[in-house]
Amino acid sequence: MEFLRFLLAISWKHITIAIVAGLVSGVGNALLISLINREVHEGHAINALRNFSILAIFVIVTSIISQFMLIFLSQNAIYELRLKLSKNILSSPLEHLERLKENRLLVSFTDDVHTLTHAVASVPNICVDLATVVGCFVYFAWLSNALFVLTIASTVSAIWFVQTILNKAERLFFKSREEEDILFKHFQALMGGIKELKLNQSKRQAFMERELQSSAVQLRQLNTKAMKRFAIANGFGQLSQFLSLGFILFILPLFLDIPLTMLAAYVLIGTFIALPMQNMLNRIPELVRGNIALRKIERMKLSLSSLSEADTLVLSISPSCQLQFQAVTYLYHPELPPFPPEGFPEGHPPFPPEGFPEGHPPFPPEGFPEGHPPFPHNGLSQGFANSLPALAPESPSSERKPIPFPSHPPYSQKGNPPPPPRADEKGFLLGPISFSWQPGELIFIIGGNGSGKSTLAKLITGLYPPLSGAIYLNGKRITQDNVEWYRQHFSAIFYDFYLFDSFLGFDRPNLDQEVENYLMQLQLAHKVTVKNGVLSTTELSQGQRKRLALLTAYLEDRPIYVFDEWAADQEPRFRELFYKQILLQLKERGKIVIVISHDERYFHLADHIIKLDYGAVESEQTAQQSGSL
Repeated sequence: MEFLRFLLAISWKHITIAIVAGLVSGVGNALLISLINREVHEGHAINALRNFSILAIFVIVTSIISQFMLIFLSQNAIYELRLKLSKNILSSPLEHLERLKENRLLVSFTDDVHTLTHAVASVPNICVDLATVVGCFVYFAWLSNALFVLTIASTVSAIWFVQTILNKAERLFFKSREEEDILFKHFQALMGGIKELKLNQSKRQAFMERELQSSAVQLRQLNTKAMKRFAIANGFGQLSQFLSLGFILFILPLFLDIPLTMLAAYVLIGTFIALPMQNMLNRIPELVRGNIALRKIERMKLSLSSLSEADTLVLSISPSCQLQFQAVTYLYHPELPPFPPEGFPEGHPPFPPEGFPEGHPPFPPEGFPEGHPPFPHNGLSQGFANSLPALAPESPSSERKPIPFPSHPPYSQKGNPPPPPRADEKGFLLGPISFSWQPGELIFIIGGNGSGKSTLAKLITGLYPPLSGAIYLNGKRITQDNVEWYRQHFSAIFYDFYLFDSFLGFDRPNLDQEVENYLMQLQLAHKVTVKNGVLSTTELSQGQRKRLALLTAYLEDRPIYVFDEWAADQEPRFRELFYKQILLQLKERGKIVIVISHDERYFHLADHIIKLDYGAVESEQTAQQSGSL
């Protein structure tokens, strides 16, 4: 039933035309065999040749129409599937996609889409075969009620037995599809770790035998068992046809007086429908695999039927920004419910998500009242001994005044925030974090590995939804309704960034010239050229690739910049250039510049320094205080 709804969702008009054409072609086949049988037993009837020719042409034409619709349907199916999956991925929350893992998504893009396409392509052919069989059964009923009842009884019995076998085969196919995800993960490890594997023979041998080969063997065994069951079902289907034919031809005449002409007609028609019935049995594995592929896609919560065709309305980007966090927390939990949940706009989970374990302590409805102790955090030796230090006031020379926080409570679907998680809950708790950053300020986020720096960067940029607290941009409260607008104010280079080989989204007349100027400044002009907004290559060292990513960030010219360990792969002179020229130039242009860094020698350049320790803000310093860090 789900597969049928999926077919109709792709293009109900074309699937209907293909099915109708197939049914008509099948009925034509049944009429054609009826005409042949009558001509064999009754001699040359008047206009027999004309009727035969008309029916033959009719069958061929309707079959061609069905095939044309089939071609269009299969190609349209693969187009729609890939496009809708891509749109769903773009609209899904980042944390949900990170849980799915890249290998699962890629297998769905390749194997599942391909499998579903084959299943869709088989439907019109099945309709032709089914219509042929039904038409022949109707002819059986016209010949003899007894023959018809016996044929139907044997067919129903065979279907019941075959279905029992197919249920077991489907379970095996589902297990094999799960194993494909694991095998594809091993293929990714093979390609990503090829250098390490080549340098270590024992590791290479263990990887092949324990990981890749073991998974491949398991997949082979599951598919073999499933296909054996299909072979048994197929063979039993043929056997049931032969038994039915033999019973009616050799045994039934011993008890009933059946005319020889009727038996001959039964043999002719029974032989004729053997092929379409065999074809239907052969296509069952395709339908089963298609249904499993559809279930796998739906289990990822990338629903093919819930996409909104309308793009999110993006408001104009503010040229300068004031960014504030008020007691913002984030909880990463690997077992959170899958997104997107029902009842919320497409692609965004509620801010904050609901449905946390029972037993949470009560939560103040309006952030943290004065004197309210912050959350304890597991992993720290003493948690938070004292409340967070107050935000440093603006320097006397500055005329900027911080935007006051509105008094309404943190955003949630019902207007009430959920309780905070207990300190002993599983997961990673970040925060609470409060700050007020103004245009032209440079902020360093520091801390050890695993302290939550990159998680905070994703929270700041709106890629992760806050668990509690409030985020403001230029005094505007950020909710699920305007989070897309909020994100457009950021240009970020994450540690695991992706470098596109073309400059997408830039409609400038002199783009190539602008890019060439930046390539000269970044000392990449001898490595890379640009033509019509497309880079000649991105196959460079990691440090050079980061410089190309920086070039894209320059072109975007957003009011807030985020750099996650950008200087980590740079040679000393470029590291110096980054901290003492690039960052300061962005600061002079009125940008808020957020830098995740371990380079202590440059901490004195920052206006604010936030130090994290396992998700907790261990300290917050200003430029005047950073010398003591």
